[in-house]
Parts: sequence; C-alpha cells; structure tokens
Amino acid sequence: MTQIKWGILSAANIAYDQLVPALRRSGHGFVTAVASKNKGKAERFQVPEIYERYDALLKAPYIDAVYIPLPNALHAEWAVKAMNHGKHVLLEKPAALTEAEMVAIKEAADKNDVVFMEAFMYQFHKQHERVKELLVSEVIGEWRHVKAHFSWMLDNDEDIRLSRELGGGAMRDVGCYGIHAVTQIVGFRPANLSMTARIPSKYGVDITSTCVMADENGRIAEIFASMEMPFINRYEIIGSKGSITVDSSFRPDESSDGFGKVTVRDSNYHVILLERHSDDQYLNQVEHFHECILKNKQPAYNAAHSVDMARYLEKSYESLENNSILVNVG
Repeated sequence: MTQIKWGILSAANIAYDQLVPALRRSGHGFVTAVASKNKGKAERFQVPEIYERYDALLKAPYIDAVYIPLPNALHAEWAVKAMNHGKHVLLEKPAALTEAEMVAIKEAADKNDVVFMEAFMYQFHKQHERVKELLVSEVIGEWRHVKAHFSWMLDNDEDIRLSRELGGGAMRDVGCYGIHAVTQIVGFRPANLSMTARIPSKYGVDITSTCVMADENGRIAEIFASMEMPFINRYEIIGSKGSITVDSSFRPDESSDGFGKVTVRDSNYHVILLERHSDDQYLNQVEHFHECILKNKQPAYNAAHSVDMARYLEKSYESLENNSILVNVG
C-alpha cells in the first residue's frame, strides 16, 4: 500500500479547511469518502463517496484510515468503533474527556494493530523542535516557570464548544494546546493542579479558564484559555538566565505573516535571538501519520502520551467542579 485511502467522519469545517487540503498536498493520501447527515456540507469535499451514517463509512473495505473531527463527547465512541473495523485513526483533540476513555482507545489500537494519533497538529511545526534545542543548550539556564495562553472570540451561541453535553469548554477547546505544550514540548510533569474558570449559567461550561500546575521540584506552569478574548496564541519558558517566547505557537498559519516566532531574552529582558519559522504543520502531521502506517511504527506522539493528556484535562475539570485548591495528578 503506497497510498492511504481516507474517510472523514462528519463534514466539520476543520476537516474541510485544514485536514483535507493537507491530505491533498500529500503524496500518500487520498480522500475517498465523507459521512454526514448534512449532504450539502459533505458535497463540498468533492469525494467519490458520501455516506449518511458513520458506521456505513467504517464498514467500507476500501478505506484505510479515518479522521474524526466530531464533538469531543463522541471521540472515544467512534475512535474505538473505527479501530474495531481495522481503520487507522487520526482523532481530533482532545482525544477523550476522561483517562478511562483514552485507555479504552489505546486498548482498541493495540488490539487491532492499527495506528492511532491525537491530532495536535501544531507540534509538527519546526519551531517547537527549535525550542527543544534551545532548552538543551541551556541558553536560558535551568527552566523554572512556563506560561501558555490561547484565546479567541467565539460569537456563535449555538456553537457545540459551548455545550456541556458535547464536552465543550475553553480548556478542552484551546487550553489543551497549552497543556500539551507545557507537558509534551517543555517536558513539565505535574504532580498536582488547580483550575478556576468563568462559567456563564446560560452555557454551563468554562468560557475563560486558568489551570495552574506544580511539579515535584516546585516549578509552576500556568495555562490560560478563553473563547471570549482577542486571538492570542503563545507560550513562554522562563529560566534562571532568561526566557524563550514562542509567538503564534499553535496557529502560525493564522498569524499576519504566516510565521511562528521564537524569541530568546537574557536576564535583563534584552533580545539575544529572534527567529521566524515557516512550515506546513498540517501537512507534516499527515505525512508523519502516513509514514507510521506504511512503516508499521508508532507515532512520535502516541496513545500513551494521549493517556497522560486525558488525565491532565480530566483532573483540571475535577478541580473546577469540586472547587479544589489542589488535585493530585498521579
């Protein structure tokens, strides 16, 4: 198999605007089918087959891999079903609402010997490898504090991200990027955490929230998420000798010039390094996924990592709902 045939569960905008164009830029992917009850939205994809039911697409023997951009609350159910049909699965973030759901997903991937990956596409932009190099170089000394911020304006009261039943909320929607960057890019390992939020009664979910994490060495990480504030996406790592700031860290494709920016400052906040990085993070993501399928190997960011991410998110919301000052992550 040199070309992977893809099916898409739902006609979500993220699939139409980002994932499918990336697959078409790839030399290994071909989009063959979309499943959606909204025939008009599905027809936009211009694919050979359109199904009304998700399970009908999963039963199609010619489909090798499935992309799932369904509402968060449906992720685990349909990821497991897809893998039980022998499909490789690229699952939109966050992969699961609970650690138990994510464990079930991992078990299904292992049992069916298929490739699974949670679609944190931003991590495939080369600016983050540069950040890792800078951390190893100790240009900022020992890192001691991490901050991540992702906010945007949601102006549609009917949006599924405002639905408690569908797993909505700012920390799940965009805060998960910050949690991912802090734990997977920087390598922060939280021992406990606490989350606070603004939850309008008409929604029942957090539309602005902050999660504060502490590790066993007393270092602190702050993750801020909002669906009611100007578009900002960045993270900052503060060390004993200076800091690294990554602007347009999660959506460099939405920045004014299409570049991500890595800035290093010394202990007096003087800029000692400024780099602009251009890359195709969506294409890099699908090419990595294709390589894993074709070479029968695990993704660099695999299901075990996603289990950790699901636990961090679940514990964050546990802290919020129980008004807990600290929740043990272990």
